[in-house]
Amino acid sequence: MAEIGPQDDPDMNIVSRLRLDGRDLAAVVAEVHDLFADAGRRAITWEVSSGATPAGLLEQLRGVGMETHEPASMLALTCTVEPSGGGGDGITVARVETDAQFRQVREVFEQGDGWSPGDEWLRGPGFVTRYLAFIDGRPVATADITWLADERAAFLGGALTLPEFRGRGAYRALVHERWREAGRRGRDVLVTQSEPMSQPILKRLGFEVVGEISVLVDRF
Repeated sequence: MAEIGPQDDPDMNIVSRLRLDGRDLAAVVAEVHDLFADAGRRAITWEVSSGATPAGLLEQLRGVGMETHEPASMLALTCTVEPSGGGGDGITVARVETDAQFRQVREVFEQGDGWSPGDEWLRGPGFVTRYLAFIDGRPVATADITWLADERAAFLGGALTLPEFRGRGAYRALVHERWREAGRRGRDVLVTQSEPMSQPILKRLGFEVVGEISVLVDRF
């Protein structure tokens, strides 16, 4: 699967779910390069899961010039029961719908990550819903949920908490709200890809590891 992002950033331009048995790797890479180059993208990431085929695909991709990305790997996790625990005192969560709320999401990314997302990314396609968490009325964290074509599953992503507010329950509150929204829409499986920072809390909430994903950066 190829995902062309709204900005020229390798983390937003992704190739994943690689099942390449019986295909010529050089031809696949060339086809992918042409696809992204036509969109003005010259650096992308390849996510090579533990279930990718053929065996040894990761080293084959390294052999054509791809390099280890940072972070070098992520875990694939899933949750099929209500996450344990909850948010802390004074935390509220809202679905992002208004112009003012979208601006607040941008401010969280600017303050917490030094990145100012554009409107196209902020508002996203129709199958992405974004949330804000507030502590004592201040927006301190954001996250999103993608409604996958699989009618049972929803994908959690886009999470960031301002550093000075980490450990106070905003991230947990966002996970719980997205679980509840998934349930309201008849979804009973949450899936996510987690970098090292969020892996411990997700495991404590009840997410189970189902695979590992190695990440390569491809500049062409």
